[in-house]
Amino acid sequence: MRRKFQADEVLHIYQRTVSGFNIFYSTEDFLVFYTIVSVYARRFGIVLLGLCQMIDHIHLLGSAGSLTDLSRFVSAYTSRFVKEFNNKTGRTGPLFEKGYGSALKREAKKIRSAIAYLFNNPVEKMLCARAEEYRWNYLRYYGNPLSLTGVRNYSSRLKKSVKIIQGRFRKGVYLNYSLLDMVFEELDKEEREHLVEYIIMTYFPFDAKKLTSYYKSYEDMLIAINSNTGSEHDIQEHHYSKTDLAYREMISYLKNHGLEDVRSVVTMNKEDKMQLAALLKSKTSATYRQIGKFLHMEPQIGSRT
Repeated sequence: MRRKFQADEVLHIYQRTVSGFNIFYSTEDFLVFYTIVSVYARRFGIVLLGLCQMIDHIHLLGSAGSLTDLSRFVSAYTSRFVKEFNNKTGRTGPLFEKGYGSALKREAKKIRSAIAYLFNNPVEKMLCARAEEYRWNYLRYYGNPLSLTGVRNYSSRLKKSVKIIQGRFRKGVYLNYSLLDMVFEELDKEEREHLVEYIIMTYFPFDAKKLTSYYKSYEDMLIAINSNTGSEHDIQEHHYSKTDLAYREMISYLKNHGLEDVRSVVTMNKEDKMQLAALLKSKTSATYRQIGKFLHMEPQIGSRT
């Protein structure tokens, strides 16, 4: 029997990667996952309230016609992203742990607590001071409806990329790695930023009106979220007390030393990974455990502090 959602219920979903391995190394990684979630949410009739992409796990808040619909949605976007990531890197096997944590929220107070918990994940990991400063929880975009007025001032090459994005979105198609490589290829840094913002707002899948209905306004919601980190005891999330800034530090170090596609560390051979692990330990603040997760190394290195 399909268990139906009630009007005032939402589900908090937590997905952790296999062994806590990193999966988001670049803007493209975040965008591929995000646009896949966006496309499949519309396809399955999911009402999304929030999504937070952390380097080794994700949080999602939403509702659907039934728990079965939501489960199919999670399975669909997960399998699609795994295929895209594995095809890009050359790796094989699952990226996420089998199954996922979930907690059904009914009362408004518990829903607000789950909202605060989701959006404050990057604050807890010291990636930002305020929840809306983190791009990949999308909080800053809820109060900023898409405006196309600036498109007229874009360069011809940026307009060309925007047109391609528009075409994919209208067809209900997510953005894969090869397409993102193409639309970003000839753009300068400022133009790339414009295009990232455009993609996020074009594919924006969240019901901002419903989310803010738990508060007086978007501004009041920001105040509430930044005043209370929220709590969540029902999803059995794995906690590691170290800051996630070390992952950004490793990415920056490798890029500054000539490794443009940092994602390629995933499929390095074991000997090269061991040598790189020693280098990262000496050149960054990362712990052995963080380095193991970053390089997709099994716990013999990742279990050390």
